[in-house]
Amino acid sequence: METPSRSAPVVLCLSATSLHRKLHGFAALAGLVRAFPLMLAFAALLLFGCAAAPAQQTKPVVAGDLATIIQSGSTNTRGYSVVIHNDGSATSVFIGTTNAIVDKREFPAGTVDTKTLQQLLAQIGDVSKIPTGHCPKSASFGTTTKIEYEGKTSGDLQCIAQAAPDGNQALLQASKELSQFVQATLSQLKIGSRRVSTPLQ
Repeated sequence: METPSRSAPVVLCLSATSLHRKLHGFAALAGLVRAFPLMLAFAALLLFGCAAAPAQQTKPVVAGDLATIIQSGSTNTRGYSVVIHNDGSATSVFIGTTNAIVDKREFPAGTVDTKTLQQLLAQIGDVSKIPTGHCPKSASFGTTTKIEYEGKTSGDLQCIAQAAPDGNQALLQASKELSQFVQATLSQLKIGSRRVSTPLQ
């Protein structure tokens, strides 16, 4: 009669252990299968959020406006405005025309000395306080030149008062220098004045 092998219990034990591991592996695999749709949905949300997020790093920087010079028209000529940007560029448009696109002119960055202009405007602050008065002008060709800055508008820069009403000599001197600067800038840009009788092109 053959004696049963002592290794049989060991084999049975190993078989039971292997079976337990396989069953445990199947359970884990089943859990992964059940969780897979949720993982896909979460990944899709992440991708959608990244695609929808604005690309702030590539947003173009727009130059701000520093001030606007307003040259009025006269009996025979049209007025115009010049917007001066912080980078020294400028945009001019004739006032009262029916085709602003034709009359619009662009000047590149660095055209206007904005460093000097900023210094003068900072010294003055409220441009509506610039001391101005009355000065003789032609009835047909007389114009006014004003400047807008930080929501305030000056008087006629062509007619700076001879004396400061409150004795503020620093304000009077800065106003005179600003008047000269504005006139020199308009002359530099050579915008000119379009006659009222000239047909639009």
